[in-house]
Amino acid sequence: MVGIIAIAALAVSSQVTDVTVYNDRAQVTRTAQVPLEAGINKLVFGDLPDAVDSRGIQVEGSGAATVLDVRFKTENFKEIPQEAWKELYEKQTALLDEEKALLQRIARIGDSKGLLKAIGAKVTNTPEKEAGDAQLDPESWSQMLALYADKGKEYDDGLRKTERELKQVREVLGKVQADIHDAGADTRKQRRVVEVDLEAATAGKAELKLSYIVRGPKWVPTYDIRVDTKTRDVEVKYFALVRQNTGEDWANVALKLSTANPGLGGRHPELQPWRIRMVQPAAESGAFLKGSFSVGFNAYESANLYGDALVSDVDFELEEPAPASIQSRQTEVVRQGASVVFAVKGESEVVSDNVEHRVSVSSVTLPSTFRYSTIPKVDPHAYLKAKAVNKGVHPFLEGKANVFLDGSFVTTSTMELVAPEEEFWIFLGADESIKVEHRLIKRYQSREGLTGRDVRHTYEYLMTVKNTHSVAEEVIVWDQLPISGSEGLKVKLLEPKYSKDTDSLKLDDEQRISWFRTLEPGTEWEIPFSFHVEAPKDMKIDGLE
Repeated sequence: MVGIIAIAALAVSSQVTDVTVYNDRAQVTRTAQVPLEAGINKLVFGDLPDAVDSRGIQVEGSGAATVLDVRFKTENFKEIPQEAWKELYEKQTALLDEEKALLQRIARIGDSKGLLKAIGAKVTNTPEKEAGDAQLDPESWSQMLALYADKGKEYDDGLRKTERELKQVREVLGKVQADIHDAGADTRKQRRVVEVDLEAATAGKAELKLSYIVRGPKWVPTYDIRVDTKTRDVEVKYFALVRQNTGEDWANVALKLSTANPGLGGRHPELQPWRIRMVQPAAESGAFLKGSFSVGFNAYESANLYGDALVSDVDFELEEPAPASIQSRQTEVVRQGASVVFAVKGESEVVSDNVEHRVSVSSVTLPSTFRYSTIPKVDPHAYLKAKAVNKGVHPFLEGKANVFLDGSFVTTSTMELVAPEEEFWIFLGADESIKVEHRLIKRYQSREGLTGRDVRHTYEYLMTVKNTHSVAEEVIVWDQLPISGSEGLKVKLLEPKYSKDTDSLKLDDEQRISWFRTLEPGTEWEIPFSFHVEAPKDMKIDGLE
């Protein structure tokens, strides 16, 4: 073996070729073609991102050489390379000049509007020192009104346009100034480098791959869901929103998206002893000991009100839907233990701008069945939803979804986790073609019991649902019985007659009733619903309609 002596380091020119993005970090691979001399070669990969995790660095490659040592270093330097700052400072100066020009334009528009208003006031008012009335020349007035309207609109349009431009300039200026601040022009600078010692038996070339973990990049799934009411097909377009601000651009890379969560670690948490103790009596001085206990974990249970709908309406700010694309890029799905990796086909580009980049993952078209849901007591509308089965090769992860019905955007929802071969629902909004009505038919009171000390409150309702579609539709109708929360307060269902759950009638533990029927076109469905509440006559009932 050739002895290690002082060797001049060779700065390696490398480029990012492969990136695997997780929910809070990314594994980046740089590839370099390097010339080797016989003996020891010291190679330096420089200008790596600041957020590199030194524990995740790996070096591999091909060629007649042996890796002797890999070192991660942080180099300090005082001088700021002027070429690295020139572009930022020039951009900042240009943006400040543009901001000033726009502010001046806004001031000029304001002056013009003021002058126009003053001219109008002068024309329509007679000075006190002038005798007689103002000369009302209809033609002059007509010309003045036209001028006032045209100029006023011109100034208002110009002001709105200029204010929009000013907002955009200030947004860009803020980012440039943030970039200057983040780079720390007035502070001591650091640079992350990796040094690699290779031993080559003969001179030649080698291909090196440097892999490292960098914290900060992330990706989240998002969807465009398109439903066709004629074919009743559901097209689920799967996208990934990838964001990174590592300081290095990922240009023309092989991009992978992993569902693994490295931040959780590889081992489950441990249960700590759960200790309880008796509360001690208070001392005469007034001091006392409080009983306490701790639990080593928290449980959270979430259930949908009427079933297992996996795409549901949520209340968040509406995201601008993306236009339909002609063709979507596909991915190769690889399972790695408990996680899934989506390998995006072709080359991808994600620049370091901390902006979400929309990457197409896959698209799948699924058959579906429609169902209308309505709660006439609360809302006189029927809401359409579609049920489909995930026939894709990969799961749908939780994420926002833009929902389109027959090409028109209808709502923004959220997609829950849907495994392959698992059913899910898509809510599509209200449909006026299913007519819904809820009426109170009768409400009365009567005395009950031998002594007449109990009062019975009886309520009778009638719900009607009409299908004006040209095809049969599945409809589910919901209502509820009041739940007694006091002793002596009794509730009894009169109509419908219920003994146990059937395919067409169900009653759950919280007294919610659901009726189900396939409604033929043009037909009307009448649903009588009645109950009574019995209570002592002197009892005041809270919450009863």
